[in-house]
Amino acid sequence: MSDERDYIAEMDARIEAVTKGSDWVAAVVAAKLHASLLESDPDLLDGWLRSVAPDVLRQAITLRVRQSNARARRGARVREFADAARDMEDASDGEARETAARRLLSLFEQIHTVDDSDTRKRACDMTGPEHLFVAENQYERKAAPLLMEAAFHRAVAKKVGKRLTSAVFSAEQYQQMYLSIVRKAA
Repeated sequence: MSDERDYIAEMDARIEAVTKGSDWVAAVVAAKLHASLLESDPDLLDGWLRSVAPDVLRQAITLRVRQSNARARRGARVREFADAARDMEDASDGEARETAARRLLSLFEQIHTVDDSDTRKRACDMTGPEHLFVAENQYERKAAPLLMEAAFHRAVAKKVGKRLTSAVFSAEQYQQMYLSIVRKAA
């Protein structure tokens, strides 16, 4: 591995080259690029992975928490809660009771970012102000721009119909329409 190479710039160029145009799938492109780099330039792959490792690990940790939280939300349905409560009452051994209790507690132990310093806490360990921070920063603030993005794509879909977007809009018109709708959310 050479300290003189700019692994980030080189990998950016490779990624740019393989993602030009339309109709590509990130997982397929990534698998092909990985195989190609293993064969043609393993030093680039190794250097780039070492360079981005802290950020990739942070993203992996964040994704893991999001997936865990999503599972907890799905598992919090009333019927499942009732089933878990019944299973806990009916359980005859400690292990079965513990498994049922974990099912009951999964939403209670969901992890949230509770302040501007990116501190993470389980719901059961949060204070009222921390729950307000979650409501305002994780949900309300994110919802408005996403709703505007949805409104933009609905408006485009209405105008485009079954045609291609490029047959109806120029890049400038598309951007202008985007800004006229999405800027309202800012």
